[in-house]
Amino acid sequence: MILNITFAHLTIVLATIFNTKGLVDGPPPTVLNFILTILFLVLWFSFGIFRGRERKKSFLIFAIIFWAIALGTTFIVMHLGPNPLVMVNFAIMAPVNGFMFLEFMRSQLFFAAMFLPLIITCIGYLVGLKIISSQNNL
Repeated sequence: MILNITFAHLTIVLATIFNTKGLVDGPPPTVLNFILTILFLVLWFSFGIFRGRERKKSFLIFAIIFWAIALGTTFIVMHLGPNPLVMVNFAIMAPVNGFMFLEFMRSQLFFAAMFLPLIITCIGYLVGLKIISSQNNL
């Protein structure tokens, strides 16, 4: 469980540091922000595969709870306006902020993009399970 928490914390902190351009005010996100967003998703996918190959169900539970709390917090902040949860919201939105580089993502589709880390992580975990079950069948 410590590995899961460390990975989540590290990736969120790094994404918040490097991928916040255009998140609040200022210039819109660039191609670099888009690449960082893709890299963030690849990291979570890869870690999901790694944990799936280890058959760590605790990781899948952790990932679902982690991203559900993140999404819930985001929706609360967006509907309540300014409040203390805004800083948490920045940390959650920063990883997918690069999608704002794409013009069509600047509308309500950005909300859908916030579900991608959860979906990608779960798919990675299932791919990891599939890899291990394929190896066992040989």
